Amino acid sequence: MSNDKRTGYIQLGLVICFIIGSFTLSKLLKSSYDRPGPNTADDRILIVETANVTPQDYRITFETSGVVRARNHINVVPEVSGRVINVHESFYEGGSFNNDAVLFEIDPRDFQLDVKRLEAEVARANTALELATAESQAAIAEWEQINGNDAIPDLVAKRPQLIEAGANLQAAEAMLEDARLNLERTRFTLPFNGKVITSNVAIGQYVMAGQSYGMVFDSGSLEVSASLVDKQLEWLLDARDPDIDIAISFLGKRHQYSGELKRAASTVDMGTRFATVYFTFKEEVLELLPGVFTEISSKSAEMQGITLLPSTALQSQGVVWLVRDGQILELWEPEIIYIDDDFIAAKGFDRETEVVTSRIAGATNGMKIATIKSQDTESTE
Repeated sequence: MSNDKRTGYIQLGLVICFIIGSFTLSKLLKSSYDRPGPNTADDRILIVETANVTPQDYRITFETSGVVRARNHINVVPEVSGRVINVHESFYEGGSFNNDAVLFEIDPRDFQLDVKRLEAEVARANTALELATAESQAAIAEWEQINGNDAIPDLVAKRPQLIEAGANLQAAEAMLEDARLNLERTRFTLPFNGKVITSNVAIGQYVMAGQSYGMVFDSGSLEVSASLVDKQLEWLLDARDPDIDIAISFLGKRHQYSGELKRAASTVDMGTRFATVYFTFKEEVLELLPGVFTEISSKSAEMQGITLLPSTALQSQGVVWLVRDGQILELWEPEIIYIDDDFIAAKGFDRETEVVTSRIAGATNGMKIATIKSQDTESTE
């Protein structure tokens, strides 16, 4: 056998041995591999952050800022025309006045003459009524002498003349009352304690009825407008007698007032999620001006058994995952009392509890977990 044939047989044998060896090795590896069983929730182990929380006595508190404003501005509009003969010393921009103060007075002489003239008209109308009454009574008596108890016609009894005289008297009395009202209106007053914003009235000036000559506001109408997030507003509307303190720094002094929620906006701003609310003062404040900034603090009554959860503990759908026996997840839907940026005040816990503070998806009741303590644990205790 030649060397070339011998070499060829050797190469063929090596190839056959390689194929047989590869096939044998593949069989061995396949037989040693165990197919995994179906994956279950009990086999999954999540690593989650947790925090221990404990029920405690707690008062819900939040602070915000606001601005003093007057609920209404009143235009100074005289009801009669005439020349001004007197102006109150405080009826100028920035002045204060009481509800019994005459802010300005219009010359009353023309109105006094109207009152005297109409008093005479009333007297004349009253005399005419008395005369018509006497004539009617005389006509009735004459009729009865001639015709006995027969029904007397209205014209014979002069009843139309009597009715007309009575109506004339009523009209004269109404005009007299109107003249007296106009005379009173020459002394311009307002039914509240107020402050002057603008005034365009001066002695000697002729003012016209129905035209505005200044603007004032009622000191009792001062209120504070503020913006609250929807959760704060929701809590405040449901709270029973919350303590509301309004602090104001004005003219170098710090003032503290008690306030109350008067009314709230009917809508929430879609962009900022803030709603405008209005607080009023429980006592009248005369020294404040619109535009002054305020600090508002709201506190609830002390509540027992409130647990402060880290804000990250609230999962989607408003649920919380509890940790039972240190390694088992348990789903819980809390009774949320108040939500802040950093924490959630909730009811329903009666002892120290471990809660999950990291976001988890696809978790199920009874799932096994491994826990690590959250860095936010101390912030809620």
